[in-house]
Amino acid sequence: MKQKNSKTRLKPKRNLLTQYGLYLLRWQLSTPILAICLIWLGGLGEIPATIIANLIGGLLFFWVDRFIFNAPRADGLSSS
Repeated sequence: MKQKNSKTRLKPKRNLLTQYGLYLLRWQLSTPILAICLIWLGGLGEIPATIIANLIGGLLFFWVDRFIFNAPRADGLSSS
């Protein structure tokens, strides 16, 4: 059975940290975008504005998350 050296084992962890970092950055960027939506939709009332802002966020950030978690990994392994 072929053994992996310690450098091979570290690559997936490093890539996972990169994915996690990108996800946290995306999470931070979502706050002002959703705040702008809430301000823009504020005339509809708190609950409807919140629901619509979250739907807009879902439409936008689905694609960003999909890229983060499905982009080809540098180590050639599957991201799932």
